[in-house]
Amino acid sequence: MINKPNQEPGSNQISREAVDWLLRKIIHIPKNWLIISSIFILLSIFQITGGEKITFKFEVTNTTAVFVALIWLPSLLKIIALTGGAIKTPVGEITGSSMMPMLQSLTGDTLGFLIEQTKLAEEIAPPQQQLEMRQMRHEWQKAYASRVPSSEARKQIESLSQRYKELRNSLPAGAKRTFEMESIAGRMRALASEVNFSEQEVNNLLKSNDQGKRLLGLSVTEWSGDPTYFYAVLNTINNSETAFEQTCALRAAEKMVVRLNTQQKQDLHSVLLHQRNFNEAEKCWIRPNSNRWALSDRILTALEE
Repeated sequence: MINKPNQEPGSNQISREAVDWLLRKIIHIPKNWLIISSIFILLSIFQITGGEKITFKFEVTNTTAVFVALIWLPSLLKIIALTGGAIKTPVGEITGSSMMPMLQSLTGDTLGFLIEQTKLAEEIAPPQQQLEMRQMRHEWQKAYASRVPSSEARKQIESLSQRYKELRNSLPAGAKRTFEMESIAGRMRALASEVNFSEQEVNNLLKSNDQGKRLLGLSVTEWSGDPTYFYAVLNTINNSETAFEQTCALRAAEKMVVRLNTQQKQDLHSVLLHQRNFNEAEKCWIRPNSNRWALSDRILTALEE
């Protein structure tokens, strides 16, 4: 996997004094974001190891520190937006562009995880919070994509696909594997617009027996929203090997809805109703009160419009 070194912060890096001043001014943090951040923090310090004997381990990591700091990000973004993109402080000015060094200081793995987790939060949040989450996710994605030259994007995203397959086959189920795989999915999302696969290549990815390649195909398909791939995506929704794979397929289908013909809409409606009969043994993954249920609700509503 290609990894570029983190860029060194430039002269527009936010000073400690500016951050201290800003935090004193911020008095409101959105409840949903606070809950989500708290969950991320707990997940980052809680590890389960399987085997003959299940063990539990609590450890504060660099990722934990990142999530603690990011609790304040929604308020920061709100203030920047409300002041026309800049905030004057006693020690200087904070602008949208001066946030980039903060994002660039995060590792690629952490940015990928943030992208995926923010997408999950976006799917279940109320409409106003959805917009905020989407704006944050776009910032994460731009920050990650800026590290990968366009000429290397294809090689990078294919490497992530291979890495996803290796992790699923080598790591036991648990917090570490979940973090790694969701991080990969987030990084693929960030690079999907940078690659140029042919129609045949995307179809081959979607129909592959390799889960990593299918995830890559779904990432590209979700970004494009091209109904050319509708039936390949529909087959994945109805025959996903994992709940996460179905989540990615549902996201791709949602982007296509407005461009589907009558027959395609009927076929999608039928598959969604079947999959909402939650039964893991039969690989019906749409469980009530899950993000997949919320996704399917939105798609069913769109199909009726």
